[in-house]
Amino acid sequence: MNAMYDVVCSIVIGGIVLVMLVGFNGNIAESAGSQTIKVIAQTNLTTVVSILDFDLRKLGYRITSADYAVALADSNKVRFIGDFGNKGKIDTIIYYFDPTTRSGHSNTKTRILYRTFIPQAGTSSRMMINTGITKLQFAYYDKAGQPLALPVGNTSLIQSLKVSINEESTVPYKETTMKYLKFNPGVYWEQLYKPKNLR
Repeated sequence: MNAMYDVVCSIVIGGIVLVMLVGFNGNIAESAGSQTIKVIAQTNLTTVVSILDFDLRKLGYRITSADYAVALADSNKVRFIGDFGNKGKIDTIIYYFDPTTRSGHSNTKTRILYRTFIPQAGTSSRMMINTGITKLQFAYYDKAGQPLALPVGNTSLIQSLKVSINEESTVPYKETTMKYLKFNPGVYWEQLYKPKNLR
């Protein structure tokens, strides 16, 4: 009788341990999936930031008058000139974020950032940056660091500009092991640029 009791207790305890291991494995798999989605969103944001950094740091480069370096300044669109290829030719770059048109990804909140490059000589090219951006906003500041009203009428007052970006995963993902539920894990980034050529 004692042997049968020991066998039954062993099966029950073994079953409990097995259920615990299966649950633990499920939590690890879910955490790994969530972390992968977050890393992909951060990597996508890093790609966007590297493109913006390259262009915005050269804003106004080799322009004789900084008054004309920024041609158009609004919350979702900026147009500026400079020698971006370091070839002695003044080119134009336009960034435009379309907050209304969907990107086509499974995450329906994502939108597209357009970058248009117009060389002084040659044909223009347009690039769609479709990495999971949900919000992008430009803000502009004068010499005293005060924000300028949008759209900026007198762009010669611009001494610095700030870019703010929300980036989310391009595929819906729901974290259920957290204390709260969050769809589409993402990341926020902002940077204040003070191009030397605007001073």
